[in-house]
Amino acid sequence: MDIRSCISELLSVHDCVIIPGLGGFIGNYAPARIDPVYHAFQPPFKKILFNVNLKQNDGLLASAVADSLGTSYQDSCNLIEQFTEECRQALQSGSKVIIPGIGQLHSGREGNIQFEQDKTFNLLAESFGLGSFISPPVTRNGSLLSRDQLTITGGMPAGRKRLVVPRVLRWAAILALPIGCAAIIGLSRYDKITINAASNANILSSLFTRFSAATNVDKKEAPRKPTFTARMAPAPVTQVATPAQKPAAVAAEAAPVKEVTVAVKSDDAFAVIVGAFRLKENAETCVADLKRKGMDASVFDRSRSGLYRVAIGTCSQRDKADELLARTKSSDFRDAWLLAK
Repeated sequence: MDIRSCISELLSVHDCVIIPGLGGFIGNYAPARIDPVYHAFQPPFKKILFNVNLKQNDGLLASAVADSLGTSYQDSCNLIEQFTEECRQALQSGSKVIIPGIGQLHSGREGNIQFEQDKTFNLLAESFGLGSFISPPVTRNGSLLSRDQLTITGGMPAGRKRLVVPRVLRWAAILALPIGCAAIIGLSRYDKITINAASNANILSSLFTRFSAATNVDKKEAPRKPTFTARMAPAPVTQVATPAQKPAAVAAEAAPVKEVTVAVKSDDAFAVIVGAFRLKENAETCVADLKRKGMDASVFDRSRSGLYRVAIGTCSQRDKADELLARTKSSDFRDAWLLAK
């Protein structure tokens, strides 16, 4: 029996067969596949690879040769060694070593051993010897209807032509009903939506108007002509207002009251404050109006919070300051208060 036949029979049962001194054949499972280009159908098969590093004798091939030839194990090893030497010489001379049912060995450009499997044989036992085959593509008759067409023949006379409705028209007919209903409902409710939108716009407009008015309070200037008229009872004062400084409203009264003011000095310890403004322009407007009414008003100082305080009189002593504050509150400046440095 030839050693090549032993190798083929062993690979149909085992996954690895080593030729001592030459290399080993390794079998791996490959699933079934279909080649879409050539329309080739290939069943599961055993893919064979050759590894030149597997040169150690595992005794599998020697035992198979000894059983088939009826020789001893040592004689079979000698025969395998002789076969290996013949294969090496054939490969070095450029010839191919063909192993039936497995493939062929040949020498590459760099002198290494290359292997090509013979795919006409299937060594996988589970494939039951099935081989690959090519199935030509199916050609359909052009007169047959496509899947995108619908043929309606029921209830039609034999002499009339069949009505063919494309699939696109079928889907258009199916979708036309809900789309039409949605369009009708939308048009019927358009007026209500418009009215609600207009009412919402009015509400938002009023809210934004209030918001703008509230945020611009700090930016508004003081009233252009604030009314600060002081009518004080006769008392000892440091300075008496002249008749030219009397307001017109006081002069018209039946019992005229003398308008009196106290000078504002920045170095005094006490000051009667009648107003505090965040903007300096508003404070200056108030001072100008008070001066037109005959009072010696002035911007006394600026607080830590940034407010400009307007005073109509200052004193260096506390008792006089309390007396001046009482007279001021009895007049039109009921919210006046005393500032102590």
